[in-house]
Amino acid sequence: MLTQAEIDALLSGAIELEKSGDGGSINLAELMGQTPAAPREKTEKGRNISTYNFWSPDRFSKEQMRAVELVHEDLAERLATSLPTILRTNLKPRMVHTEQGRFHDFLKDMPPNSLYHMIILAPLPGRIVLTFSPNIDRIMLEQLLGGKLSNLNRKDRPLTDIDQSLLRDLVENMLNDIKAAWSKVVSIEPTLEDSTINQHWVQMFMGNERVMCLTFEMTIQNTTGTMSIYIPFSTLKPIANDLNPHVWISGRKEKQIDPIARQIALENLHKVYLPVNVWLGSCQMRLREVLNLQVGDVIVLDTNIQQDLTVQVAHKDKFYARIGKVGKHLAVQITGKINEPA
Repeated sequence: MLTQAEIDALLSGAIELEKSGDGGSINLAELMGQTPAAPREKTEKGRNISTYNFWSPDRFSKEQMRAVELVHEDLAERLATSLPTILRTNLKPRMVHTEQGRFHDFLKDMPPNSLYHMIILAPLPGRIVLTFSPNIDRIMLEQLLGGKLSNLNRKDRPLTDIDQSLLRDLVENMLNDIKAAWSKVVSIEPTLEDSTINQHWVQMFMGNERVMCLTFEMTIQNTTGTMSIYIPFSTLKPIANDLNPHVWISGRKEKQIDPIARQIALENLHKVYLPVNVWLGSCQMRLREVLNLQVGDVIVLDTNIQQDLTVQVAHKDKFYARIGKVGKHLAVQITGKINEPA
Protein backbone atom coordinates (compact mmCIF):
# COMPACT_ATOMS: atom_id res chain seq x y z
CA MET A 1 0.00 0.00 0.00
CA LEU A 2 1.07 3.61 -0.58
CA THR A 3 2.05 5.82 2.31
CA GLN A 4 0.20 9.06 3.02
CA ALA A 5 3.11 11.06 1.55
CA GLU A 6 2.92 9.08 -1.72
CA ILE A 7 -0.86 9.57 -1.94
CA ASP A 8 -0.48 13.34 -1.40
CA ALA A 9 2.22 13.50 -4.08
CA LEU A 10 0.00 11.61 -6.54
CA LEU A 11 -3.00 13.86 -5.91
CA SER A 12 -0.87 17.01 -6.15
CA GLY A 13 0.40 15.82 -9.52
CA ALA A 14 -3.19 15.40 -10.72
CA ILE A 15 -4.08 18.95 -9.61
CA GLU A 16 -1.05 20.38 -11.44
CA LEU A 17 -2.13 18.63 -14.63
CA GLU A 18 -5.59 20.16 -14.41
CA LYS A 19 -4.08 23.64 -13.94
CA SER A 20 -1.64 23.24 -16.82
CA GLY A 21 -4.41 23.72 -19.39
CA ASP A 22 -3.00 21.17 -21.82
CA GLY A 23 -6.24 19.18 -21.82
CA GLY A 24 -4.87 16.42 -19.62
CA SER A 25 -6.59 15.38 -16.40
CA ILE A 26 -6.93 12.39 -14.12
CA ASN A 27 -10.37 11.13 -13.16
CA LEU A 28 -10.10 10.85 -9.36
CA ALA A 29 -13.42 9.03 -9.12
CA GLU A 30 -12.11 6.43 -11.50
CA LEU A 31 -8.80 6.38 -9.60
CA MET A 32 -10.51 5.47 -6.32
CA GLY A 33 -13.10 3.13 -7.85
CA GLN A 34 -13.14 -0.61 -7.42
CA THR A 35 -12.92 -1.38 -11.12
CA PRO A 36 -9.46 -1.09 -12.64
CA ALA A 37 -9.12 1.91 -14.92
CA ALA A 38 -7.11 1.91 -18.10
CA PRO A 39 -3.77 3.54 -17.37
CA ARG A 40 -3.26 7.04 -18.76
CA GLU A 41 0.16 8.56 -19.11
CA LYS A 42 0.55 12.33 -19.10
CA THR A 43 3.85 14.11 -19.32
CA GLU A 44 4.65 17.25 -17.38
CA LYS A 45 8.22 18.45 -17.07
CA GLY A 46 9.50 15.01 -18.10
CA ARG A 47 7.42 13.11 -15.49
CA ASN A 48 5.12 10.20 -16.43
CA ILE A 49 1.99 9.92 -14.26
CA SER A 50 -0.32 6.91 -14.45
CA THR A 51 -3.39 5.89 -12.48
CA TYR A 52 -3.04 3.48 -9.56
CA ASN A 53 -5.73 1.12 -8.34
CA PHE A 54 -5.81 1.49 -4.55
CA TRP A 55 -8.35 -1.32 -4.18
CA SER A 56 -6.23 -3.95 -5.88
CA PRO A 57 -2.50 -3.30 -5.38
CA ASP A 58 0.05 -5.65 -6.89
CA ARG A 59 1.58 -7.90 -4.25
CA PHE A 60 4.00 -9.96 -6.38
CA SER A 61 6.95 -8.17 -7.96
CA LYS A 62 8.06 -8.96 -11.51
CA GLU A 63 11.13 -10.81 -10.22
CA GLN A 64 9.04 -12.93 -7.87
CA MET A 65 6.59 -13.79 -10.63
CA ARG A 66 9.44 -14.70 -12.96
CA ALA A 67 10.99 -16.97 -10.33
CA VAL A 68 7.66 -18.76 -9.80
CA GLU A 69 7.30 -19.05 -13.59
CA LEU A 70 10.69 -20.78 -13.81
CA VAL A 71 9.67 -23.21 -11.06
CA HIS A 72 6.50 -24.16 -12.91
CA GLU A 73 8.16 -24.34 -16.31
CA ASP A 74 10.34 -27.00 -14.72
CA LEU A 75 7.18 -28.61 -13.31
CA ALA A 76 5.67 -28.75 -16.82
CA GLU A 77 8.75 -30.60 -18.10
CA ARG A 78 8.55 -33.10 -15.24
CA LEU A 79 4.83 -33.71 -15.78
CA ALA A 80 5.47 -34.33 -19.48
CA THR A 81 7.60 -37.29 -18.38
CA SER A 82 5.66 -38.66 -15.38
CA LEU A 83 1.99 -38.30 -16.36
CA PRO A 84 2.19 -40.27 -19.66
CA THR A 85 3.31 -43.34 -17.69
CA ILE A 86 0.08 -43.14 -15.66
CA LEU A 87 -2.31 -42.10 -18.43
CA ARG A 88 -0.68 -44.33 -21.09
CA THR A 89 -0.82 -41.58 -23.68
CA ASN A 90 1.22 -38.59 -24.76
CA LEU A 91 0.76 -35.42 -22.74
CA LYS A 92 2.21 -32.00 -23.49
CA PRO A 93 1.78 -29.48 -20.65
CA ARG A 94 3.04 -25.98 -21.35
CA MET A 95 2.81 -22.88 -19.17
CA VAL A 96 1.18 -20.13 -21.18
CA HIS A 97 -0.02 -17.41 -18.82
CA THR A 98 0.67 -15.83 -15.43
CA GLU A 99 -1.29 -13.12 -13.65
CA GLN A 100 -2.23 -11.99 -10.17
CA GLY A 101 -5.54 -10.95 -8.67
CA ARG A 102 -8.18 -11.78 -6.07
CA PHE A 103 -9.05 -15.45 -5.87
CA HIS A 104 -12.81 -14.80 -5.87
CA ASP A 105 -12.45 -12.95 -9.20
CA PHE A 106 -10.80 -16.00 -10.78
CA LEU A 107 -13.43 -18.26 -9.22
CA LYS A 108 -16.23 -16.47 -11.09
CA ASP A 109 -14.78 -17.61 -14.43
CA MET A 110 -14.51 -21.29 -13.43
CA PRO A 111 -16.67 -23.87 -15.25
CA PRO A 112 -19.44 -25.22 -12.99
CA ASN A 113 -18.16 -28.83 -12.94
CA SER A 114 -14.55 -28.04 -12.01
CA LEU A 115 -12.81 -30.20 -9.41
CA TYR A 116 -10.58 -28.24 -7.02
CA HIS A 117 -7.56 -29.86 -5.38
CA MET A 118 -6.28 -28.03 -2.28
CA ILE A 119 -2.60 -28.76 -1.64
CA ILE A 120 -0.50 -27.88 1.41
CA LEU A 121 3.17 -27.01 0.80
CA ALA A 122 4.54 -27.66 4.29
CA PRO A 123 6.21 -25.84 5.99
CA LEU A 124 4.81 -22.89 3.99
CA PRO A 125 1.53 -21.51 5.38
CA GLY A 126 -1.86 -21.78 3.72
CA ARG A 127 -2.66 -23.91 0.69
CA ILE A 128 -2.60 -23.70 -3.08
CA VAL A 129 -5.43 -24.70 -5.43
CA LEU A 130 -4.95 -26.85 -8.53
CA THR A 131 -7.72 -27.49 -11.07
CA PHE A 132 -8.09 -28.91 -14.57
CA SER A 133 -10.60 -27.80 -17.17
CA PRO A 134 -13.57 -30.25 -17.41
CA ASN A 135 -12.61 -31.51 -20.88
CA ILE A 136 -9.15 -32.51 -19.64
CA ASP A 137 -10.70 -34.19 -16.60
CA ARG A 138 -12.87 -36.31 -18.89
CA ILE A 139 -9.97 -37.32 -21.16
CA MET A 140 -7.82 -38.30 -18.19
CA LEU A 141 -10.69 -40.35 -16.73
CA GLU A 142 -11.01 -42.16 -20.07
CA GLN A 143 -7.34 -43.07 -19.96
CA LEU A 144 -7.40 -44.12 -16.31
CA LEU A 145 -10.42 -46.36 -16.92
CA GLY A 146 -8.93 -47.86 -20.07
CA GLY A 147 -11.80 -46.94 -22.39
CA LYS A 148 -12.94 -44.21 -24.72
CA LEU A 149 -16.22 -42.34 -24.47
CA SER A 150 -18.32 -41.46 -27.46
CA ASN A 151 -18.93 -37.82 -28.33
CA LEU A 152 -22.49 -38.21 -27.01
CA ASN A 153 -21.25 -39.23 -23.56
CA ARG A 154 -18.65 -36.49 -23.49
CA LYS A 155 -21.18 -33.83 -22.61
CA ASP A 156 -20.63 -31.99 -19.35
CA ARG A 157 -21.86 -33.98 -16.37
CA PRO A 158 -21.20 -33.84 -12.65
CA LEU A 159 -18.20 -35.86 -11.51
CA THR A 160 -19.11 -38.95 -9.51
CA ASP A 161 -17.36 -39.97 -6.30
CA ILE A 162 -15.39 -42.57 -8.25
CA ASP A 163 -14.33 -39.94 -10.80
CA GLN A 164 -13.16 -37.63 -8.02
CA SER A 165 -11.24 -40.43 -6.32
CA LEU A 166 -9.41 -41.33 -9.56
CA LEU A 167 -8.48 -37.71 -10.25
CA ARG A 168 -7.40 -37.27 -6.63
CA ASP A 169 -5.01 -40.22 -6.99
CA LEU A 170 -3.62 -38.65 -10.17
CA VAL A 171 -2.91 -35.36 -8.37
CA GLU A 172 -1.23 -37.23 -5.51
CA ASN A 173 1.15 -38.75 -8.08
CA MET A 174 2.01 -35.20 -9.18
CA LEU A 175 3.14 -34.14 -5.68
CA ASN A 176 6.66 -35.56 -6.12
CA ASP A 177 7.10 -33.46 -9.28
CA ILE A 178 5.88 -30.36 -7.41
CA LYS A 179 8.38 -31.04 -4.63
CA ALA A 180 11.25 -31.52 -7.10
CA ALA A 181 10.36 -28.37 -9.07
CA TRP A 182 10.44 -26.24 -5.89
CA SER A 183 13.61 -27.85 -4.51
CA LYS A 184 15.93 -25.18 -5.95
CA VAL A 185 14.07 -22.47 -4.02
CA VAL A 186 12.76 -24.15 -0.86
CA SER A 187 12.44 -27.63 0.59
CA ILE A 188 8.74 -28.53 0.83
CA GLU A 189 6.59 -31.58 1.54
CA PRO A 190 3.39 -31.20 -0.50
CA THR A 191 0.27 -33.09 0.60
CA LEU A 192 -3.21 -33.19 -0.91
CA GLU A 193 -5.57 -31.84 1.76
CA ASP A 194 -8.90 -32.15 -0.05
CA SER A 195 -10.56 -32.38 -3.47
CA THR A 196 -14.01 -30.90 -3.99
CA ILE A 197 -16.38 -29.57 -6.63
CA ASN A 198 -17.99 -27.18 -4.14
CA GLN A 199 -16.91 -23.64 -5.06
CA HIS A 200 -18.31 -22.22 -1.80
CA TRP A 201 -16.14 -24.61 0.20
CA VAL A 202 -13.03 -23.50 -1.71
CA GLN A 203 -14.02 -19.85 -1.34
CA MET A 204 -14.39 -20.31 2.41
CA PHE A 205 -10.85 -21.67 2.70
CA MET A 206 -9.19 -19.16 0.35
CA GLY A 207 -11.19 -16.08 1.32
CA ASN A 208 -10.42 -12.83 -0.44
CA GLU A 209 -6.77 -13.85 -0.84
CA ARG A 210 -4.46 -12.18 -3.32
CA VAL A 211 -3.13 -15.02 -5.51
CA MET A 212 -0.86 -15.69 -8.45
CA CYS A 213 -2.57 -17.67 -11.19
CA LEU A 214 -0.43 -19.91 -13.41
CA THR A 215 -2.18 -21.39 -16.44
CA PHE A 216 -0.86 -24.44 -18.30
CA GLU A 217 -2.01 -25.60 -21.71
CA MET A 218 -2.67 -29.36 -21.66
CA THR A 219 -2.86 -31.32 -24.91
CA ILE A 220 -4.07 -34.93 -24.74
CA GLN A 221 -5.21 -36.91 -27.77
CA ASN A 222 -5.81 -33.81 -29.90
CA THR A 223 -7.85 -32.28 -27.07
CA THR A 224 -6.56 -29.02 -25.61
CA GLY A 225 -7.54 -27.73 -22.18
CA THR A 226 -5.95 -26.05 -19.19
CA MET A 227 -4.52 -26.74 -15.77
CA SER A 228 -4.51 -23.80 -13.37
CA ILE A 229 -2.57 -23.34 -10.12
CA TYR A 230 -3.45 -20.56 -7.66
CA ILE A 231 -0.76 -19.62 -5.13
CA PRO A 232 -1.68 -17.11 -2.37
CA PHE A 233 0.66 -14.28 -1.52
CA SER A 234 0.63 -15.36 2.13
CA THR A 235 2.04 -18.77 1.13
CA LEU A 236 5.03 -17.25 -0.66
CA LYS A 237 5.66 -14.43 1.83
CA PRO A 238 8.08 -16.44 4.06
CA ILE A 239 10.34 -17.10 1.03
CA ALA A 240 9.88 -13.72 -0.68
CA ASN A 241 13.61 -12.92 -0.44
CA ASP A 242 14.51 -16.18 -2.20
CA LEU A 243 12.04 -15.67 -5.03
CA ASN A 244 14.25 -14.29 -7.77
CA PRO A 245 15.42 -15.89 -11.03
CA HIS A 246 19.08 -15.95 -9.92
CA VAL A 247 18.33 -18.19 -6.94
CA TRP A 248 16.40 -20.63 -9.13
CA ILE A 249 19.09 -20.76 -11.82
CA SER A 250 21.97 -21.15 -9.36
CA GLY A 251 20.03 -23.53 -7.12
CA ARG A 252 18.89 -23.25 -3.53
CA LYS A 253 21.52 -21.84 -1.18
CA GLU A 254 23.06 -24.37 1.13
CA LYS A 255 22.23 -24.02 4.80
CA GLN A 256 24.86 -22.47 7.06
CA ILE A 257 26.91 -24.90 9.11
CA ASP A 258 25.49 -25.45 12.57
CA PRO A 259 28.26 -24.40 15.04
CA ILE A 260 27.20 -27.06 17.56
CA ALA A 261 27.32 -29.80 14.92
CA ARG A 262 30.71 -28.50 13.75
CA GLN A 263 32.10 -28.65 17.31
CA ILE A 264 30.87 -32.22 17.75
CA ALA A 265 32.47 -33.21 14.45
CA LEU A 266 35.79 -31.67 15.51
CA GLU A 267 35.70 -33.48 18.86
CA ASN A 268 35.13 -36.76 17.05
CA LEU A 269 38.01 -36.03 14.67
CA HIS A 270 40.33 -35.40 17.62
CA LYS A 271 40.02 -39.09 18.47
CA VAL A 272 41.16 -40.27 15.03
CA TYR A 273 44.64 -41.85 14.87
CA LEU A 274 46.95 -40.76 12.03
CA PRO A 275 50.34 -42.23 11.08
CA VAL A 276 53.26 -39.80 11.62
CA ASN A 277 56.61 -40.62 9.95
CA VAL A 278 59.97 -38.81 10.08
CA TRP A 279 62.32 -39.29 7.14
CA LEU A 280 65.91 -39.33 8.39
CA GLY A 281 67.31 -39.46 4.88
CA SER A 282 68.03 -41.81 2.00
CA CYS A 283 70.89 -43.34 0.08
CA GLN A 284 71.52 -45.50 -2.99
CA MET A 285 73.28 -48.86 -2.69
CA ARG A 286 74.14 -51.65 -5.10
CA LEU A 287 72.44 -54.96 -4.58
CA ARG A 288 75.85 -56.56 -3.85
CA GLU A 289 76.42 -54.06 -1.03
CA VAL A 290 72.99 -54.75 0.45
CA LEU A 291 73.66 -58.50 0.39
CA ASN A 292 76.99 -57.99 2.18
CA LEU A 293 75.64 -55.85 5.02
CA GLN A 294 76.77 -57.00 8.47
CA VAL A 295 75.93 -56.02 12.05
CA GLY A 296 77.82 -52.83 12.89
CA ASP A 297 78.06 -51.52 9.30
CA VAL A 298 77.37 -47.80 8.89
CA ILE A 299 75.07 -46.49 6.11
CA VAL A 300 75.75 -42.88 5.14
CA LEU A 301 72.58 -40.88 4.40
CA ASP A 302 72.24 -37.85 2.10
CA THR A 303 71.41 -35.56 5.08
CA ASN A 304 73.55 -34.07 7.82
CA ILE A 305 72.96 -33.53 11.52
CA GLN A 306 72.18 -29.81 11.06
CA GLN A 307 69.64 -30.30 8.28
CA ASP A 308 65.85 -30.22 8.82
CA LEU A 309 64.04 -33.49 8.38
CA THR A 310 60.65 -34.02 6.78
CA VAL A 311 57.66 -35.04 8.93
CA GLN A 312 54.82 -36.81 7.12
CA VAL A 313 51.24 -36.93 8.44
CA ALA A 314 48.99 -39.51 6.78
CA HIS A 315 51.74 -40.03 4.18
CA LYS A 316 51.80 -36.34 3.19
CA ASP A 317 54.71 -33.93 3.82
CA LYS A 318 53.51 -31.44 6.44
CA PHE A 319 56.36 -30.15 8.68
CA TYR A 320 60.12 -29.59 9.02
CA ALA A 321 61.83 -30.87 12.18
CA ARG A 322 65.20 -31.29 13.92
CA ILE A 323 66.17 -34.62 15.43
CA GLY A 324 66.99 -34.84 19.13
CA LYS A 325 66.61 -36.92 22.24
CA VAL A 326 64.12 -36.88 25.15
CA GLY A 327 65.32 -39.11 27.96
CA LYS A 328 66.15 -42.46 26.38
CA HIS A 329 63.90 -41.85 23.34
CA LEU A 330 64.64 -40.29 19.97
CA ALA A 331 62.47 -37.26 19.21
CA VAL A 332 62.03 -34.45 16.69
CA GLN A 333 61.25 -30.77 17.26
CA ILE A 334 58.97 -29.05 14.72
CA THR A 335 60.74 -26.06 13.14
CA GLY A 336 58.40 -25.10 10.35
CA LYS A 337 55.44 -25.91 8.14
CA ILE A 338 55.68 -27.13 4.58
CA ASN A 339 53.60 -24.92 2.27
CA GLU A 340 51.48 -26.96 -0.12
CA PRO A 341 51.78 -26.02 -3.81
CA ALA A 342 48.99 -23.79 -5.12
